[in-house]
Amino acid sequence: MRKILHLLVALSLMILVLPTALYAQQRTITGTVISEDNKSPLAGVTVRVKGTRRLTQTDANGKFSIQISPGETLQFSYVGFQPEDVTPGDGATVGISLKTSDNTMGEVVVTAMDIKRNSRELGYSAQKVGGKEIAETQRENFLNSLQGRVAGLTITPSTGQAGASSQIVLRGYNSLTGNNQPLFVVDGIILDNTTINETSNGGTGIGLASDLPNRNNDYTNRIADLNPSDIETITVLKGPEATALYGSQASSGAIVITTKKAATGSDGWKVGVNYDNSFRIKEMTRTAPLNNDYGIGTNGIGSSTFSGTSGTFFGPKYPAGIKRYDNIDNFFRTGKAQTHNLSV
Repeated sequence: MRKILHLLVALSLMILVLPTALYAQQRTITGTVISEDNKSPLAGVTVRVKGTRRLTQTDANGKFSIQISPGETLQFSYVGFQPEDVTPGDGATVGISLKTSDNTMGEVVVTAMDIKRNSRELGYSAQKVGGKEIAETQRENFLNSLQGRVAGLTITPSTGQAGASSQIVLRGYNSLTGNNQPLFVVDGIILDNTTINETSNGGTGIGLASDLPNRNNDYTNRIADLNPSDIETITVLKGPEATALYGSQASSGAIVITTKKAATGSDGWKVGVNYDNSFRIKEMTRTAPLNNDYGIGTNGIGSSTFSGTSGTFFGPKYPAGIKRYDNIDNFFRTGKAQTHNLSV
């Protein structure tokens, strides 16, 4: 019984002495927190002892006071500034300067009405393509450079020649009779991407005798007139949620294009000169196989006139040893295309 009593007395003394000993090890740290940019004091900065619940805030003059034990670290955090961890030395005062944090969003996309949003905040599909990637392809029609860079996007060029038109479709066709191409918006302005329709059915439908089915001429699509070197970013909006602000015109999606703007330097102004060029050579690598064994005529009977009908080339067979001409290969030449872009 006496041993138990001595043990209880010893424990009581330890409980009373331990907090006093721990408290004796702590010391008061005071200091001032300022902004590194303009050296002004920061009010409301949270000062916390790392790993504990002890914390305080700076006053209107940026000053603070807090209890700290040897080896503990102070954490400083403030909205708009980078957090800072400091381990005080033997002194009783510290001076802290916080750096301004970079508040720019990591990946910004331009949505409807030229509004910039963080891609993580969007509830719909939106893909972004940089203008530098587009310009590096050096395509005459920059739409062709989007192929393979955006999911669910299909590009169908009419031909391979320079300036040929291209059709763009997002997530497949949704109309049998209407236009399935997306809406194009450049710097907040809607641009028409349609081509000239040679048939009156595309307009009044009166059925003119001069109607042509757009098979002999390619007037290209109008958005191809945009210089790819002037494009800053391209944002592809897919789905009805993404294009709600544009109405029914964007029922097949929208392609929002932002062009380059002038940039200022650190001293308030900046002059920049950019130049790029490209030179391209195109050659016909292969042609369709043709039968040139028969002359002009129909059903093996020769003719002295060329009518242009489907049976004109089925006349009598040419005799052996007759001289032939490679009219197709002689017709096509090596194509050359060059592009120069100069901006100031």
